[in-house]
Amino acid sequence: MDRHILSNLTSLFRFPFQGHDWANRFIVGCALLFAGWVVPIVPVLFIYGYAVDLMRRVIRGDEPSLPPWENWGRLFVDGLRAWVVGLVYLLPGTVILVGGFMLYMVGSFGMIPLAERQPPDALLFSFFVLIGVYFLSYLVGSLLFFLGLIPLPAATAHFVAEDRLGAAFQVRRWWAVLRERGWEYLIVWILLFGITLLIYLILMGVYSTMCLCWLVPILAAPMAFYTTLVAAALFGLVWRDYAIRTTE
Repeated sequence: MDRHILSNLTSLFRFPFQGHDWANRFIVGCALLFAGWVVPIVPVLFIYGYAVDLMRRVIRGDEPSLPPWENWGRLFVDGLRAWVVGLVYLLPGTVILVGGFMLYMVGSFGMIPLAERQPPDALLFSFFVLIGVYFLSYLVGSLLFFLGLIPLPAATAHFVAEDRLGAAFQVRRWWAVLRERGWEYLIVWILLFGITLLIYLILMGVYSTMCLCWLVPILAAPMAFYTTLVAAALFGLVWRDYAIRTTE
């Protein structure tokens, strides 16, 4: 990993809790994510737009810090564009996952009226076929979803740097980052994936206690917002480092 990023890794994980008016800005982000449990999608788009604003500032040379919540129209548009980028890259895996689950549910309910008219062996065979299709779709869908997650930060950073939605789909352009800064990118990706997985396990642990499950939305909002901020800053620095090196 680049020495500048490695030597400042601790401060990069602390920056959301530093700087001018950081507490109010962090609380606004948490409130928007919490509102996403009530109003779907729209509040999250502002979070995406805020992450785009942060990444843009980092790519242009600013040190990571929480930007002010301003120009809400721009935040919404940027968030919508970032959401579209994520949707496109994760769509194949999502379609297969959802499609396999829906096929399993429809097939299972469809077997109920046939239970009295079909031999038990035929019903059992049909049931195992449905189970096989479901697990196959789960495996293939999860793999495609995971493969979509890997290049997504690079595609998003290219879109942010160029300020064009189409830039996210110029694979040859952002692939140069993975080819040139592959280890740095991979380390950051694995690090953030590990943090996300840890947060998920913590939330699932809280949820499984039953009596504390009402805390999950309250805990999830700051955890998710923090991870989004750190991811935007780290991948913004990776992209900025690549851009600087290619222009030297």
